[in-house]
Amino acid sequence: MNMRRLGFSALLALAVSFAVAPATRAASEESKERAARKACLSGNVQKGVEILSDLFVKTEDPVFIFNQGRCFEQNGRCEEAINRFREYLRKAGKANAEDKADAEKHIADCQALMGHNAASEAKPEPAPKPTAETAVTPKVEALSAPPVQPPPPPPAVVTVPPAQPPVVTEPAPSPGRGMRIAGIACGIVGVGAIATGIYFYTRARSYSDKVSNQEVVNPSDDSAGKNAETMQWVFYGVGGAAVATGVVLYVLGARAGTERVAVAPWVGGGVAGLSAQGAF
Repeated sequence: MNMRRLGFSALLALAVSFAVAPATRAASEESKERAARKACLSGNVQKGVEILSDLFVKTEDPVFIFNQGRCFEQNGRCEEAINRFREYLRKAGKANAEDKADAEKHIADCQALMGHNAASEAKPEPAPKPTAETAVTPKVEALSAPPVQPPPPPPAVVTVPPAQPPVVTEPAPSPGRGMRIAGIACGIVGVGAIATGIYFYTRARSYSDKVSNQEVVNPSDDSAGKNAETMQWVFYGVGGAAVATGVVLYVLGARAGTERVAVAPWVGGGVAGLSAQGAF
């Protein structure tokens, strides 16, 4: 007895589930149809057509293709609407004659609307009719217009030759100028080296005084003082050599600038030749 009750309960629950499922599915499809209709009426054609496409794929009902055509038609996209209506006629093999005639009517309406729009775009605008004012004004202007004077002759074109830029003659380079410049540069380097030697002299003197005052000589200070003294004499030597070189170069360059050479022929004692004299 208990088994019979259990089996009856299971069959009853299964029957209820099968009865509820189609109702839920129908409510879902109806909700999507309302959403598609709302999107098409608000101008969102893309969304409306996509929802109708999903419904057709799910149900294979060609009515949703027909509704796609209506969505395009409502938004003035007649060419796409005609394609959807023709697709509906291909898919709706079992549709009644009234539904097919309705689709054909929508196709004809779209074609007529497309032809009307094309004719409106091709029709030229009529030219404005002349009024009394526009007809009289040219006559008045023609009577009051001054006589046409011949254009004045063009002015004579005077060709002015371009000004020649002044010729700048660079002075000839002075003999020995490069040696004088090199001598000055060596002198500057030598003076800098001697100044550096004086700096190391002051450091060596400072460390010497510091070490002499220490009871216990700091090896680091003593080494630093000796190094400073060594660097002092190194820079003295380099500076002295640079200054001496600069003086020699400058003197040689100055002599080259004042060099004078005279050449003259001479004849005497049965011998002819040239004599050369130079001043330095």
